[in-house]
Amino acid sequence: YKYSMPTDQRYNPVEKLKRALIDNFVYIDRTGNLVVMKCLPGTANSVAVLLDNMEWTQIMGTICGDDTILLICRTEDDGEHVVAQIKNFIS
Repeated sequence: YKYSMPTDQRYNPVEKLKRALIDNFVYIDRTGNLVVMKCLPGTANSVAVLLDNMEWTQIMGTICGDDTILLICRTEDDGEHVVAQIKNFIS
C-alpha cells in the first residue's frame, strides 16, 4: 500500500495562503521596505512559509518568531505592493 493524494485535489498555494491569512492575521504595518505582520500566537512560521512559497519577487526574505513576521522587501514601492496584496487577500 502507498499513500497518495487524489489527483483531482491539486495544491493551490494562493488559496492556501488566503485561508491562512484569513484564519491567523492580526495586523500589518510597513516602514520603508520593511513590512511587519502580526499573526495569532504560534502561527507566524507557517504563514511565513506560505509567503516564501509564493516566490514574490518583491520579497527578499522573511524572518519570523512565534507571532510576528518581518518581510524584507527590495524597495519601498515593493513594500507598499506587498501590504496591498496581503490586505486584498484578507478583505
